[in-house]
Amino acid sequence: MWRVSSLLATVPYARRFEEPIWLLGLFGRLRRFDAIHIHNRPQWVQMLRNLGFKGVLILHLHNDHVGHWPTGALNVLASQVDAVVLCSDYLRRTFSSKSFALNAKSQVVFNGVDVNVFRRRDEARAGRTIFFVGRIDEQKGVLQLVQAFERVLDIHPEANLIIGGATGFGKHQETAYTRRVRDLALRLCEEKNADIQFTGYLNHDRDLPMHFQKATLFACPSMFQEPFGMVNVEAMACATPVVASNRGGIPEVVGDAGKLVNPENTREFADALAGLLSSPEECRRLGQAGYERCRELFDWNAVAKRWLQLVEAQVTRPRDYAATRLAV
Repeated sequence: MWRVSSLLATVPYARRFEEPIWLLGLFGRLRRFDAIHIHNRPQWVQMLRNLGFKGVLILHLHNDHVGHWPTGALNVLASQVDAVVLCSDYLRRTFSSKSFALNAKSQVVFNGVDVNVFRRRDEARAGRTIFFVGRIDEQKGVLQLVQAFERVLDIHPEANLIIGGATGFGKHQETAYTRRVRDLALRLCEEKNADIQFTGYLNHDRDLPMHFQKATLFACPSMFQEPFGMVNVEAMACATPVVASNRGGIPEVVGDAGKLVNPENTREFADALAGLLSSPEECRRLGQAGYERCRELFDWNAVAKRWLQLVEAQVTRPRDYAATRLAV
């Protein structure tokens, strides 16, 4: 079946049948499980029910996939799913007022971080370094970061900015936006002797922890309603203080363990960055607060316990299944 699905994916208008056929091919195995954990595919709930799956369906949303659905469709989803798990309350609010039935089955479980990979190394801190990592596109606010950095240089001319990432996962394509970012960075280098580095794509486990550990602070200027903002958690795991956008689920992640700013307000953004660079004591305080918050809320050990409780609560409800088997 997967060969048929792969073929359909290449044919216009036939792509709509790719997922149903793929699930149909898997269903002989899926039907043996008591619970299926579905990531970011709300349409699979009805497909699996139509195929005859009678076990627990847990829908796990990391992005806004249902906020635009009409109330009727949300209520139908509520009648077919056993639980909806969101990575932030922001995501839950995208539909909660439209469907009380679906909201009643929803709960927030934060995403987790491997604290053995992303760990603190205070001895690695290098000068006054601002670090960013993410896609180089308008949604991530890289241009606003460089604009704010121009103001930071008036107070901290010795500061340096490291921009990690590419336009896509593991690949980079020059766009009008990336040229604007690079042109501004080049001008700052020429006029103010700025130290701005573009690393390109960074391997998540091999390269990224080192950059968080070396940074004086981490900047996350997302311009859109970020559902969660995992990079902030990874910075906090390394005890690196965070200056982040006040949008989407980011305030839930950062809490009072970082600085939240409007990324479109260049002065406000620059003041937050420059203020932390001017205060090593405040950097240490926020770094420690973020580190403790991460250990309490985002360590995979804590997150896994919440998931275990959630799954056990669902599969131990009165059903015809004797053993617990989970398909993810």
